[in-house]
Amino acid sequence: MADEMVVPEQAGGHYNKSVEYITTYRPSLLESIPRQQQRQLLGIAPDALPFRGVDVWNAYEFSWLNSRGRPEVAVAQLQVPAKSINIIESKSLKLYLGSYSGTHFSRRAEVINTLESDLTLAARGPVSVTLFSPDQVQQHGIGALVGQSLDNLDVEMNEYTWNPDHLKIVSDTIVRESLYTHLFKSLCPLTGQPDYASVVIQYHGRNISHSGLLSYLVSFREHPEFAEQIGERIFTDIMNHCKPEQLTVQARFTRRGGIDINPFRSHSDVLTSEVRLWRQ
Repeated sequence: MADEMVVPEQAGGHYNKSVEYITTYRPSLLESIPRQQQRQLLGIAPDALPFRGVDVWNAYEFSWLNSRGRPEVAVAQLQVPAKSINIIESKSLKLYLGSYSGTHFSRRAEVINTLESDLTLAARGPVSVTLFSPDQVQQHGIGALVGQSLDNLDVEMNEYTWNPDHLKIVSDTIVRESLYTHLFKSLCPLTGQPDYASVVIQYHGRNISHSGLLSYLVSFREHPEFAEQIGERIFTDIMNHCKPEQLTVQARFTRRGGIDINPFRSHSDVLTSEVRLWRQ
């Protein structure tokens, strides 16, 4: 199927450019992309979102200096609500976070408050920030997804361009399932680089074909789109083609540049899983 991805126009931005690594705090490095550009193509009205959700970013390369000049390190977890006006472009986020590395802060709370203020302004929606120490991250360890894996299905596949027509109902029996795959891949629309992810689908409704669902998710393999938009496309496609009573979609993307992103879209407010996966 023809792809409808809209690549944002960002004249003078940091996209696809070699840029100076800045180590003193500079919030102007942040760049935003309006969500509605792509939502319009999915038939999503800005004042009537069909889902709730959040984009959870984990930044593993985050450091600043305390008041005495000693480096501090943490994993910064950022939660950007799906109802925010903008998404935050990932390369600009990396550059912005890097600008903290040579900047002095007297208290940890000051770091969090500064992050939340800048990111809220960029996203045009309330962003929350949590800083995890190395010991806290180690205690959490590596987790696993809960549910049934689709990855061992014996399915022949030959289509790697997004195609929602693979989504099928196999029976009118009402079921409640949690399904996942580690085989997901898409492309960054700006660089053309691969983005790998594990995708979780939880639904309550008529029985969805497992082989069709896997073929559909694999069909994103050469599809260029931002991670946040992919989560919304998957949610919208399943609702349009299978019409479950309840649906949750979570994509857990492999980190790039020290940052991973985990879009969550659901009829519920409860995150499916906050565990760190094997390749994050």
